[in-house]
Amino acid sequence: MNEPQWTKNVHHLFPTALFAFQLQDYATLNRSLLDAIYQLKALDPGYAASNVLGWHSKSHLFELEEFQYLKQLTDTAVLEVAKAIGYGEIPIKAANCWANVNPKYASNKIHDHANCLFSGVYYVKAPKDSGNLMFYDPRSAKTFYKPLVTNFTAYTADAVAHAAEEGLLLIFPSWLKHGVEPNLSDEERVSISFNYVF
Repeated sequence: MNEPQWTKNVHHLFPTALFAFQLQDYATLNRSLLDAIYQLKALDPGYAASNVLGWHSKSHLFELEEFQYLKQLTDTAVLEVAKAIGYGEIPIKAANCWANVNPKYASNKIHDHANCLFSGVYYVKAPKDSGNLMFYDPRSAKTFYKPLVTNFTAYTADAVAHAAEEGLLLIFPSWLKHGVEPNLSDEERVSISFNYVF
């Protein structure tokens, strides 16, 4: 009578992967990128995209000499991501790249990146309390009927926060909705975002 009633397996269907690459030696690179971004900012008023109170550069940074080393890094990282999820044989290339400068209280609205395969961000300057990157559950039907919970898990959370950290490169599927919390520090938060297509 003590025999188990069943055997149990759990299958995780349709996983959403967030790949994180922490550069080991990023200080020199970040100083160079920061100089280039502030030079661009001085010449260009930028435009509003998902930014609220922040500055968004034009989307051609991967065409500029100052950003070629970063492009090499992201090309390599995206290729590694593609191989890991089963897209290793598909030709993938960079589509665009831009900088965001978020002063105090600036944020980025919830959005996704249509008509792209992979998106990502690299943190050039990320002071403490400068705003988490928020990812939102793409399964909208999950909100139709659900109980209130106080113990959030990977199964019950509607959003996941990822802290900004200098030298960190994040890559995720472009359809994954995301946004940036307000910068509550007294320093600017500086990041570089990009998209890749097949």
